[in-house]
Amino acid sequence: MNKLISENILESLREFVSRFIQRDEQLFDTLISNFEYRTVARKELLLEAGKTANKIFFLSDGFVRFFHYKKDGTEVTSDFYFAPGFITSFTSFIEQKPSIVNIQAMVKMDVLFIKYSDLMALYDKEHKVERLGRLLAEQVFITSEKHLLSFLNESPQDRYLWLMKEYPEYIKNIPLHYLASYLGITAESLSRIRNRSVK
Repeated sequence: MNKLISENILESLREFVSRFIQRDEQLFDTLISNFEYRTVARKELLLEAGKTANKIFFLSDGFVRFFHYKKDGTEVTSDFYFAPGFITSFTSFIEQKPSIVNIQAMVKMDVLFIKYSDLMALYDKEHKVERLGRLLAEQVFITSEKHLLSFLNESPQDRYLWLMKEYPEYIKNIPLHYLASYLGITAESLSRIRNRSVK
């Protein structure tokens, strides 16, 4: 573990983990000793489509974009994930097969990450860590289902207004074409939604 890591990111991870399992400093020390630390540049890919996800990243701040390409080469933004939380292509990570999505940092940020092999070894040794993994997986499923239902049942304007309410400091800085792609509308339509929402 890099000793230069800031206390802020450690405390952010500690608080996040404590939402799922009872606070246990000894267990946390064991957990954190398996993580590595690095700084990610804006627009850097944390995962590239076609490569297997062998890391899970913890974001204490910032956010990432998930995107893929259609057969015709069109780029599609499928999701945004905002800190704090763990991110990866969970399908690729769990199955250890190539990812179909790219994960891109939207801002410069410090991240922690744990490798697949180290996490599997931790699961074998620490029941509480395995339970944490299960609870986090359940959260990912719930989030994915809510995301799907929002696309089926809510208008692009409602989804945009929800994003503005929940993550205003981030949404204002996301390029218009990324947001429009995520919402499934044209950039021109999103401009009209934005204009109506500020009146």
